[in-house]
Amino acid sequence: MMIAVIFGMAMSVSAQEVSESKYGADSVACVTNLSIYGEAYKQWEAAKFAPEAATTEMVNAWRAVFLNCPRSSQLIYTRGEKIMDYFIRKNPAQKDAYIDTICMMMDSRAQYFPVDPKTGKSQVAGIMGRKGLLIYTYNKNRYEEAYNVLKDAVALDASQLQGAYIDAYFKATIDMVNNGKAEKMTIINVYQELSEVLDNNIGALATTETELETAKEEAVASGDADAVAGFDKQLEKNEKNININKGVKNNLDNLFQPFASCDDLIKVFSAKMKETPDDVTLLKRITTILDKKDCTESKLFLDAAVRLNELEPSPEASYSLGIKFFKDKKYSEAATFFEQATKTDNNDRKYRAYRNLAMCYQNMGSLGRARDIARRAAQVDPTAGEPYLIIAQLYASSASQFSGDIESKAVYWAAVDKCIKAKSIDPSIADRANRLIGSYTAGFPSMETIFFNDYSEGQTFHVGGWIGETTTIRARK
Repeated sequence: MMIAVIFGMAMSVSAQEVSESKYGADSVACVTNLSIYGEAYKQWEAAKFAPEAATTEMVNAWRAVFLNCPRSSQLIYTRGEKIMDYFIRKNPAQKDAYIDTICMMMDSRAQYFPVDPKTGKSQVAGIMGRKGLLIYTYNKNRYEEAYNVLKDAVALDASQLQGAYIDAYFKATIDMVNNGKAEKMTIINVYQELSEVLDNNIGALATTETELETAKEEAVASGDADAVAGFDKQLEKNEKNININKGVKNNLDNLFQPFASCDDLIKVFSAKMKETPDDVTLLKRITTILDKKDCTESKLFLDAAVRLNELEPSPEASYSLGIKFFKDKKYSEAATFFEQATKTDNNDRKYRAYRNLAMCYQNMGSLGRARDIARRAAQVDPTAGEPYLIIAQLYASSASQFSGDIESKAVYWAAVDKCIKAKSIDPSIADRANRLIGSYTAGFPSMETIFFNDYSEGQTFHVGGWIGETTTIRARK
């Protein structure tokens, strides 16, 4: 259709200076066009955006509003995206012209609606993030443009970026490196930057979850059913957001994997550290990524950890030294550094510090202390299942501390309970949990032992001693 070509050409021309008025220099024309395109758009929407329902009248009226009264409503831009999507799908040969229009729309929205009216906070970074996502989505050959837009959006305010924007940014970064427009170190830097963004998002959401749970408990105690229902909805939404961020993080890890062999990372990082051995940001990046990728046996990791601690003693530096001592099985020294590392503001690092600290006490035989620390790790990240696996192993390892046919076996019931909880909140560790369950189930008492001790399956049982847990009696199958 000729309209598609004309429209794409017209919109590629920058809009003229518009009136400061919300409705532009000609408010009557603006209100008229708002009504025309608004009603037509609603009909198109009701028709589930069928091509035949996208009228020339709607497009022309929308265009007039955008060019002449861009301050009139944010719907101009959200609906404009849908209109551009329609034209791109209908006329793929003209998609670059429509992408240019999208870019102009996003710039205009950022100019005229820099503040989110719902929150009162800047939304410019989020708008630019969406701009970069749409560029990359519609034409991956424009990866360099998308990369630069998304890079700027992260620099503005990374907290505004949705998961899809982060995913697009990292993919565009990989394209930059694969096409020789950026060095491999760029992938490493962006990976670390985005990982921190996602960790912070997950940490903030975990804190919100704890606050909502507390508020819900208070509402339950007061008998306020409406408040309880409201908190349930908020918790559901919060949990969905946690899962979205975790999903993006997993995808980020998968995309990074081809660039993340220990040999490859050590080669790249060694060269960089040789150039700038006192670059604290680089040292933090080296220790963090080598830890995540389990490359901590290398001399590079130790050198970076020691140098980081010399230049900037901090929870991050302490964490890295804790890893080194843990690998050397010097658990007491490692515990000292992990304890210091828990003072970090980085929620993911705090969780890992507590988790590792629990394992230090586990290896030192301080089972009660290890459980206390593992519980703290679970509080820091309520979506992590590993702390419960640690507790399960602590319980199972203490069987010899209990006497009696039932008492010495009851620890395995409690251990299996923790494994079940672990995989229920963190499916990523289900395989490990199931292996432990299989091992611990073999330690259950037989049906005969349960019977001759005057118990029966399904009864509750209190495990005494340092464990102090109530569990359910189960027989070995």
